[in-house]
Amino acid sequence: MTLKQIASLGKELVKFLALFARCFRSQPGFALCKIYVQGLLSSLQRKNVEAIALEFGKAPRTLQRFVESIKWEETQVRDECQRLVAREHAHAQAIGCLDESGTVKSGEHTVGTARQWLGSRGKVDNGVVGVHLSYWAPGFQCLLDSELYLTQEVADDPVRRKKNLHSRRRRVPQQAADRLGIGRSGVGPRLARPGLDVRRRVRS
Repeated sequence: MTLKQIASLGKELVKFLALFARCFRSQPGFALCKIYVQGLLSSLQRKNVEAIALEFGKAPRTLQRFVESIKWEETQVRDECQRLVAREHAHAQAIGCLDESGTVKSGEHTVGTARQWLGSRGKVDNGVVGVHLSYWAPGFQCLLDSELYLTQEVADDPVRRKKNLHSRRRRVPQQAADRLGIGRSGVGPRLARPGLDVRRRVRS
């Protein structure tokens, strides 16, 4: 989108972003968020902090604060997105998909790195795995939630948990699935091992 197209969104974009204002601990932080979102919607070829800041007349170091030190509630943003989808995009033919995405890693310092099944490799290898919940309805699709998958070995190692700043083993995005009626027959426990593709029709 060009800056002119973004400007034409006007009140609609402001109204949408206002839904997440309470997720930020300060107004200056929320103001930087709005700039960052506009940058992501723009036609910039490289959508990094520096390019976005310069495009919108901000000092790169100022916008860098948004991704480094501005306090905002990530889970609250996620929950608000899920409520919005459930409220405005529910459909009798909608489906949800829980799937994993693995990335190879050469070392063990990245959070969640372990020898585990990597679907992208088609075998057990050293890497990290994310578990994602997506949603599809006629004319609409989005990602609802994502979580890092931790193997039992990593989850039970207090040294690695502390070093990785990851204090507890997190489950797959079941709360979001429950909110939309996906997999109430026990999808969460069945995803104890990555690589399992589970699809459930969303109940109307």
